[in-house]
Amino acid sequence: MELKFYPTTIFRETPKVKFFDAGLDLSNGCDVVIHSEEAISPPDDFKDEQYYVHEHQIDHNLVIKGKRKFILINPSWDEPHHVIYLNRTMGALEIPIGTYHRSISGKEGSIVLNQPRRDKSFDPSKEFIPQKLDKVSLIKARRSAPVYWIWENDQIKRVKFNPLKRKFKTLV
Repeated sequence: MELKFYPTTIFRETPKVKFFDAGLDLSNGCDVVIHSEEAISPPDDFKDEQYYVHEHQIDHNLVIKGKRKFILINPSWDEPHHVIYLNRTMGALEIPIGTYHRSISGKEGSIVLNQPRRDKSFDPSKEFIPQKLDKVSLIKARRSAPVYWIWENDQIKRVKFNPLKRKFKTLV
């Protein structure tokens, strides 16, 4: 499984002004998600991590301000655990239907623009219910070695860490 990042078109960028087109033709919604200071979405339930999973919406998350870490879990992928350190320069991260996901902001907080693609069965009262990883396949996927996605040297890098070798292996 390769994650998709949709680039933005930068019109003008100066030290005090950033002006870019963040539109996605495939989107039929527009959500703004603001994390004030440190925040986790969805929040943990006591000791358990919680995740969102959409059945009728594909997310396209673009960081507008700050940084946001996304954790994606999908047991149907050959590499079922991904950690993305998303910033504005990386573009909009696509989160496919059926993928368990959560996001975490640092101390400074963050603002994300999500431009989802929703099908006709989309119902917000059913799409945003926090879920625990309570199936064996989900727990196993969460415990698998993650693939990390970072911004380095003006490009998105996919990084895997092999704890047995204690070295980072960069895959481009």
